[in-house]
Amino acid sequence: MAGIGVSFPRKMAGSRTFWADLISEWGNNLSDLSPEESKKVQTAVCAGNLTEAITVVKKSDELLKKTKLNVAITGECGSGKSSFINAIRSRADDDEDAAETDVTESAKKSTPYPHPKHPNVTMWDLPGIGTPNYSANTDVEKMDLAFYDFFIIITSQRFRESDANLAQKIQRMRKKFYFVRSRVDEDLRNEKRRRTEVNEEEVLQRIRNDCIRNLQDAGFHSPQVFLVSSWDFEKYDAPELQETFSNELNTHRRHVIFRDLLSQAEKHLNWKKEAVEQQIWKQAIKSGAIATIPLPFLSVWWDVGILVDNMTKFCESFGLDDDSIKALEKSMGESGELKTEIQFPLAKERSRDEALKLLEEATGLVMMIAKYFISMIPGIGTVIAGVTSYRVTGRLLRTFVARVAEDAQRVLEMALERAAITD
Repeated sequence: MAGIGVSFPRKMAGSRTFWADLISEWGNNLSDLSPEESKKVQTAVCAGNLTEAITVVKKSDELLKKTKLNVAITGECGSGKSSFINAIRSRADDDEDAAETDVTESAKKSTPYPHPKHPNVTMWDLPGIGTPNYSANTDVEKMDLAFYDFFIIITSQRFRESDANLAQKIQRMRKKFYFVRSRVDEDLRNEKRRRTEVNEEEVLQRIRNDCIRNLQDAGFHSPQVFLVSSWDFEKYDAPELQETFSNELNTHRRHVIFRDLLSQAEKHLNWKKEAVEQQIWKQAIKSGAIATIPLPFLSVWWDVGILVDNMTKFCESFGLDDDSIKALEKSMGESGELKTEIQFPLAKERSRDEALKLLEEATGLVMMIAKYFISMIPGIGTVIAGVTSYRVTGRLLRTFVARVAEDAQRVLEMALERAAITD
């Protein structure tokens, strides 16, 4: 990624690089920094040093305190979401400002409640999953999950498929969650009705292990699971849950800050993508012109060169060249981690062999051979060969730009995710 820890090279004549524009806009939008911190960020911006700017932001107590965090309390209908919110806010269910526990879930709307201990943290009581409006298969857009920054998934009695589906939807948004098993006091009472002697710790551990195992089966390596009772909130894992949230609060806030940066990056990526696409026609015309020359496989040789040369420029323009990636990894103390986010084969290895393979797939080997013979037909044959090369090269280059932009997005997401959680 160009300019990480070093000055931005001007790889496109007459314009600043994507990363220079990105960090400049980001620095200007961080209005909640202290004057001293703003000066440090602007200095880093002028130097094109993303690492230094991120370091200033991560260490800014002022910015972290002012960053708003929206926490969604979600789960199946009847799992005890509202009672959990009342318990964590030290409210009885019939208090005037308590979350409604007897409202019909199908008529319920997302309702905000301020966190009792942490300013700028809002807890949202979401409608239950499993109602007509929010079935287990409801998509993320309809549930408006993108609005929330962090999630607490509430479940009771047993782990359900909808719990795993919801956790996976949250993970796909690259957001975090705690998994809370509610009403464990009822589980213990039911166990005591069935058995004469009951070891509470063993029962609780069995419940906890069941939740962890199901989440691991759903693809989560180290899920954070807490067992609580809203009626007896000082027992079980509720104190640990609150302590964990307090300890990790700044990490959650950093995720919010860096997601804002990522959102800005998406706009710049789209702008860069459109700007590069507008120049593709020039390369496509070159390809079409060469295709009209009736020399054996000259067109193929030329097109492969166009693809490799332009792919090299695309990678430099989007910060995916080796020097940029190595500079970013060095600033993170990583080695080879970010390059794994690059999925497009030609972005990993810009070789003529790989370009030829993609050209053969796009054109068809038979058509590549036939194009030479067609080009030898005066008039119409020359036009057909030229138009074919023009279209194929243009289509391939547009595909290349799209794939490189997607890879740049993944690299930046990984870099910012690491930056957010690393102290």
